[in-house]
Amino acid sequence: MRLFTPLLFVFLVFAGFAGAQTMPASLAALAARVMPAVVSVASTDPQNTPADSGTDDGDDVDASFSGVVPPPKAVEALGSGFVIDPAGYIVTNNHVISGAASIEVTFQDGTILPATIVGRDTDADLALLKVDAGHQLPFVHFGDSTKLRVGDWVMAIGNPFGLPGSTSAGIVSALHRNINENTYDDFIQTDATINRGNSGGPLFDMNGNVIGVDTAIESPSGASDGIGFAIPSEMVAPVMQALRTTGAMTRGWLGASTEHVTPEIEKLLQLPNATGALVGAVAEGSPAAGKLRPGDVVVALAGVRIRDTRALFIRTAEIPAGHSAVVRFWRDGTEQQAVLRISAPPAALNDRVRRVGPGAAKNVDVAALGLSVAARPVDGALRVVTATGAAAKAGIVVGDRVEQVDGNDVASTAALQAQVKRLMQAYLPVAVLLVSGDAADGTDPGPRWVAVRMTP
Repeated sequence: MRLFTPLLFVFLVFAGFAGAQTMPASLAALAARVMPAVVSVASTDPQNTPADSGTDDGDDVDASFSGVVPPPKAVEALGSGFVIDPAGYIVTNNHVISGAASIEVTFQDGTILPATIVGRDTDADLALLKVDAGHQLPFVHFGDSTKLRVGDWVMAIGNPFGLPGSTSAGIVSALHRNINENTYDDFIQTDATINRGNSGGPLFDMNGNVIGVDTAIESPSGASDGIGFAIPSEMVAPVMQALRTTGAMTRGWLGASTEHVTPEIEKLLQLPNATGALVGAVAEGSPAAGKLRPGDVVVALAGVRIRDTRALFIRTAEIPAGHSAVVRFWRDGTEQQAVLRISAPPAALNDRVRRVGPGAAKNVDVAALGLSVAARPVDGALRVVTATGAAAKAGIVVGDRVEQVDGNDVASTAALQAQVKRLMQAYLPVAVLLVSGDAADGTDPGPRWVAVRMTP
């Protein structure tokens, strides 16, 4: 059984390496330089215990004396954090301070200060604290986690099991891990020793930049087994900026639904490889409207390469609403780019509401695709009335509308049959269909690309 254990705050910062690195003979100088900015975070959550609960609190009190009320219990959580501004702003995990009535931050010199919550982002499990030290504090900078490579050396400092200032080193074991803990999982995996209490603490590169925040471990025992996860600084930095200015993170929205690029789509669209996110629909009035269109393949957003649909989802969420970003995409066999102004998502995401008109009584079978369509087109597309075999396996359902086959419009049953016949004669085993479909309430989530393996 896999156990993902939240840590208590660890931050990763990365500056990027120009070339191959060798492990330094000692990390003492680096640790001494960044250690003063790393703190221990203790949060207290008072919990009242009912007098009749039967709980033994260890108090020698006559239960018959009704005037004695058991004192409230206090659940204390220990984690880590780090200072990112000399004015006293501190980064940690949200789960470290969740539900806390009071928070205390302990510095490496033993100074203990009360902290207040500036803001939190529960979706990314991040929080920003503030202390008033009366003087400027030592702090660390964020690095560029997008330049991280598997095998790069990293160092973690935190408060595991209440042992402040504990330091460990290791390498980046993997990138872009999704462990299904939060909405925006895109973790850096490391074998640097991380335990309970490291949550919210920083993960440093060899230049002393924070490249991530240690957040979770995978361990059946609950202790370090060499598999730790940190939120990359590329996601953390904009969240901290938003929390500091507004107290909340309003994530960006692109307004385009996408599909994975299959080998068949790669060949059809003459792409250099099968990476990227294939645009299936663009919402009216969205940032992508007028910039992207169905059939485009997004390969980069705001300078970050897009591997697949999830990478686009994560990258868009890292960009605060209101910011502009350059999107690069493939269209008609060439790479192009456009500037988008990322916005906040609308209250209702179904921006393309369209009712399906009544279908004709006569249906046309397309056996090679395993479906039949209504003879009369609806809004320039053919409505699916039955879907079995290959079509059903590919995800096509009754009510979907077929708009294109291999990039060619099929506004009539004759056009659809001609396209399928052409593919069969060319001995092409797969047909790539542009399909749209209505939800139960009649709203249209937009077109999607579907690869259907044809049956002779």
